[in-house]
Amino acid sequence: MLNIPANRILYLDLMRAFAILMMLQGHTVHVFLADQYKNMDSVIYSSWYIIRGYTAPIFMFTSGVVFTYLLTLKKFSFSDNPRIKKGIIRGISLILIGYILRYPTYKVFIFTDVTPEQWLTFFAVDALHLIGFGLLVVVFLEWISSISKINNSVMFFLIVIIILVTSPWIHSLNWGEYLPIPFASYFTFEYGSIFPLFPYLQYMLIGAVVGSLLSKYPNLYKSISANITILIFGIVLIILSRYIYSIFENHEVYDYSQSLNRIGVVLILNSIFVLIAVKIISVPKYLLILAKSSLLIYIVHLVILYGSPWSLGLYHLIGGDFSVLMTILSTLIMIILMVLISLRIDKFRIEKRKVVN
Repeated sequence: MLNIPANRILYLDLMRAFAILMMLQGHTVHVFLADQYKNMDSVIYSSWYIIRGYTAPIFMFTSGVVFTYLLTLKKFSFSDNPRIKKGIIRGISLILIGYILRYPTYKVFIFTDVTPEQWLTFFAVDALHLIGFGLLVVVFLEWISSISKINNSVMFFLIVIIILVTSPWIHSLNWGEYLPIPFASYFTFEYGSIFPLFPYLQYMLIGAVVGSLLSKYPNLYKSISANITILIFGIVLIILSRYIYSIFENHEVYDYSQSLNRIGVVLILNSIFVLIAVKIISVPKYLLILAKSSLLIYIVHLVILYGSPWSLGLYHLIGGDFSVLMTILSTLIMIILMVLISLRIDKFRIEKRKVVN
């Protein structure tokens, strides 16, 4: 167990650890569970499936909170802030890694055998693309805020509202008519993208709102009244999403309903983790380390499960063959393996830091 420094916002670590654990179990179950058990008539499977739909928004939200909190914590001017350069490099790196993991051929520079379907898979926007692009957007909005003197929290919130309101209209457009597919894929599900910018960027920017507020008011998260207010607001959003969906039955309203529901769940979890964090003074070391290595662990487990252009993943070797019990055991093994890898990575970082110093 580790004691928590007074200046550390513990709930961010707990929420990041929760997000990556949810991501690990979701992908592992999806890969190994046999199709015969993937029955939406089953209460257990359908409940798991619904909960899994919240995993990406939670992961993106926590990424937005942590990055923006660190970006704005120390009061540098935009041009003097060392985290601006780090954020740009990290954002571009994540986008490139996202493309590398989906690279259409192991031959690197020979594309004669690449099929149209493989090209579409390569250009599809996944979580790494979205988070990388989101980091760049946060940096850009921080720059706009610095030159316009508009409060950055207000800036982030306005863009969240714009994304929320315009997403149904964005989805209605045939982006292939206006942009090449590599760029069109950032705006539509049509070409196989899993997480296009609309609406998923809103979850990162909601995180940016929270992160910027935490950097201005470090003790805000300890306010019980503030977190109860956020909790109630999240519940109201979920109720509103259900009401809208029950009254209006069309695709545009479904987009609004789904977004409001997911935002509500994210805000509720945010408050729950805050309320947990203010009550404890120590946590298991592996949880903090897992949280710190969340993006790297995300990449590693994707390669293990789904492979890369240069390696086969478990999905191609034994995917979809397991019983419920075997799937649960495989999920536990995957989680334990990722915890061990994160501990080894942290030890390597410490040793490297000692050598440098």
